[in-house]
Amino acid sequence: MQQNKHTTFARLCVGLLGLFLVAMALSSCSFPGSRDSHEVVYWTTATDPITTKAQQAIIDAFDKANPDLHVRMVGMPSQGTGDSTSLITAVRGGSPPDAYMIDRFTVSQQASVGLLQDLTPYESKNPGLENGYLPFAWGETQYQGHSYGLPLETDARAIYYNKDLLKQAGIDPSELDPSHGPVTVDKLWSIAQKLNKTDSHGNYTQIGFIPWAGEGEHATWALDFGAKYFNQQQCQVTLTEPAIMQAYQDYQKWAQQLNYSRVATFLATYQPPNAPPSQTPFFTGHLAMSIDGNWNIASLQQYAPKLNYGVTYLPRQQAGEQPFTWSGGMAVVMPRGAPNADGGYRFIRYMTGAEGQKIYAQITGHLPTWKDLYNDKSLFQGNQQFFGNLMQYSTSRVPLPVGAQLWDAMTTAQQDVLLGNKSPQQALQEAQARIQPQMQQYCPFKIS
Repeated sequence: MQQNKHTTFARLCVGLLGLFLVAMALSSCSFPGSRDSHEVVYWTTATDPITTKAQQAIIDAFDKANPDLHVRMVGMPSQGTGDSTSLITAVRGGSPPDAYMIDRFTVSQQASVGLLQDLTPYESKNPGLENGYLPFAWGETQYQGHSYGLPLETDARAIYYNKDLLKQAGIDPSELDPSHGPVTVDKLWSIAQKLNKTDSHGNYTQIGFIPWAGEGEHATWALDFGAKYFNQQQCQVTLTEPAIMQAYQDYQKWAQQLNYSRVATFLATYQPPNAPPSQTPFFTGHLAMSIDGNWNIASLQQYAPKLNYGVTYLPRQQAGEQPFTWSGGMAVVMPRGAPNADGGYRFIRYMTGAEGQKIYAQITGHLPTWKDLYNDKSLFQGNQQFFGNLMQYSTSRVPLPVGAQLWDAMTTAQQDVLLGNKSPQQALQEAQARIQPQMQQYCPFKIS
């Protein structure tokens, strides 16, 4: 009982601290009537040093090009996918910012509950604006035929492989060279088994490939296998469809063959909680192949500059299938009731246009969503060129107003299957039963 009291007290303190931080952030925005009419208040959920530097560089360039306006950035870290706490507080309290960077995947969710300003009237003054962006990125900012944000950066996922470890196992690294196209899932798994090593106690000292680690999450495999997630005609989420079921059946098989608990021990050993960013099993040569994103290039340059690695396509189910990847990224939106809407839109348009995205890509290494920037070779050096070329094959998660809830349900199902607590069918049926009633309130629903 004493431990429960301490836990309750701790949670209360954390909650009060969260409310205090939100209140401080809101007070920094002040109320519409007390703000300088030339000021644009910009909130961002991306607060790491590199991304903050990139955003400030964009702001400086914008301020110079627009001397009648001044942008003030406020860090507003998110507590998780789809977290709307600070935005709800700001909008309902009448003190929202003029622009806000959020996860693009959550735009539909925020728009569906009335937190975002419809940007369609602004964009109608720039006919064809949508043609400037990668189609999937533009689609993620749309809700029920209206635009609620503009896409910023994006990313892509692929297989990173350690050439030296492959050679030591007698495997020619050229088998994974992207010039040969994607390998099959079975081929990759076969290669991976030759790279596993254990000590005298049966503990892993080296693993060829952990399919669920890194970016090997449910979206990667389900989308790779052709998952649709949503039947628009029936307004039904389709979490038990064959492609998703196949991904979770593979999780079950992989977890049994590798022994999930032994893999967990391996990860706890070579990448313990709170380990520095330089300590990952791939960086230290204990994991031969890993699913990761283009952002990993910069990390490798910084933390493992001597690692002899290559990058290749995600595996496909059948030989001869075209390459595949999926992309996420951020968008810049205007919260409903923004005091300086015109100034806010001017900043949003600049930040997500060619000028802003180029600055962002140069500093962060992220990929742009502005299509013309793919002709700028200065943004695609070394292995980044591979990811740039890969974007022609990319797709994204389905932008549903229950996207965050769906993601959480699928993550729970993934963990239950990996741990052996539930069968793929049971876990996915429970996810379906959890999400469909939430989706039903938005029916009929049309994907833009």
